[in-house]
Amino acid sequence: MMIAPLMRGHCTVEVLVSAWALCAVLIAAAQKPSITVDEVGTLYINSTKKVVVNGINVEAAFAYLFEATTSMWSTPEQLVISSATNGAISVYAADLDGDGDLDVLSASVDSDKIAWYRNNGNSTFSAQIVISTAATGAHSVYAADLDGDGRIDVLSASANDGKIAWYRNEGNGTFSAQIIISGAAGSARSVYAVDLDGDGNLDVLSASHNTGMIAWYHNEGNGTFSAQIVISAAANSAHSVYAADLDGDGNVDVLSASQNDDKIAWYHNEGDGVFSPQIIISTAADYARSVYAADLDGDGDLDVLSASWNDDKIAWYRNEGDGIFSAQIIISTAADGACSVYAADLDGDGDVDVLSASYYDNKIAWYRNNGDGTFLTQLIISTAAGGARSVYAADLDGDGDLDVLSASQNSDKIAWYRNDGQWDWKARFNVH
Repeated sequence: MMIAPLMRGHCTVEVLVSAWALCAVLIAAAQKPSITVDEVGTLYINSTKKVVVNGINVEAAFAYLFEATTSMWSTPEQLVISSATNGAISVYAADLDGDGDLDVLSASVDSDKIAWYRNNGNSTFSAQIVISTAATGAHSVYAADLDGDGRIDVLSASANDGKIAWYRNEGNGTFSAQIIISGAAGSARSVYAVDLDGDGNLDVLSASHNTGMIAWYHNEGNGTFSAQIVISAAANSAHSVYAADLDGDGNVDVLSASQNDDKIAWYHNEGDGVFSPQIIISTAADYARSVYAADLDGDGDLDVLSASWNDDKIAWYRNEGDGIFSAQIIISTAADGACSVYAADLDGDGDVDVLSASYYDNKIAWYRNNGDGTFLTQLIISTAAGGARSVYAADLDGDGDLDVLSASQNSDKIAWYRNDGQWDWKARFNVH
């Protein structure tokens, strides 16, 4: 363990913990442990580079005290990118202009707008740049290179016109007019892109609320797409679609969250874009609104996450292998009107943490992964996201930490929350 000077400006608990650790070092020294000093003068106690006093690992004690003391979590400032969205409902990040910085995208339900915000490279963003106002009742936005030209294109799903559409990136962040992939995605709520048939082209997925359909559109190359191919019509009021290799066979499977049947389900990719009937993971997600996949317990299998509106629940389902999932494991029921879930390593400890957006409490929150698939209680990032609808994580300021993005419908805001390392207890205590 590296012993560093006390940092100024932290709370009393941190000072006490640091002082206790210093006392532990002095006690350890009195017991004549091995001591080494590296070339820059850093002092290490014991050959293992740990301080152990009466069987207590001081570094582990640091972790316990930090994680057990919620008062040590300081809510970051909400940094508003735009309040000109008029019903912001979806947010995403990608390098749209090829300058190496991640730009931000939004979909606005009340203004039918798909827009982006150029990252200026100094933690500031441009004013809103409108891509299209032809996505009537825009609900979802995504970005991927659909035509294989090396530029990131934009996708949208819009509810009122049942459209899945894309916008070709012409270079330097300029985009074509709306190109309709399908107008048959009845009340489209979600869009995603992934190579489903293994031909090297990114195909498109959609979730349709009115028809209960999960469908895909084969990328024929050069940005042309097939007619709608229905995977399932058994997702009653489908609201979210995602894709990941859930059974480890090398084919990308499909996930859905559907509201009226409270279902989290998946569809096995049999190869060449042929899918199994719906396989239900859970019907315990009351009014399921969002689904995501990530390896939460570090066993190499992708687990599944859900956000459900009526029971305020963020939950996960352990992948037992071969596409078999556990019963629902609740992370939190403190997300009032939970409508979006995402996963990313926010504290840099190698474990995938969980993020949520919840509508009624205007909340963006995260849940620290303890490393074994258990999570700490909810840590609030912000309650200033009025009618929060979407959450995402990306390194927006290029400092190596994943920042957080939100879209809030009632306050018309696209905002971000800077992660400057304060979410990592090791960074705060200078433990390496």
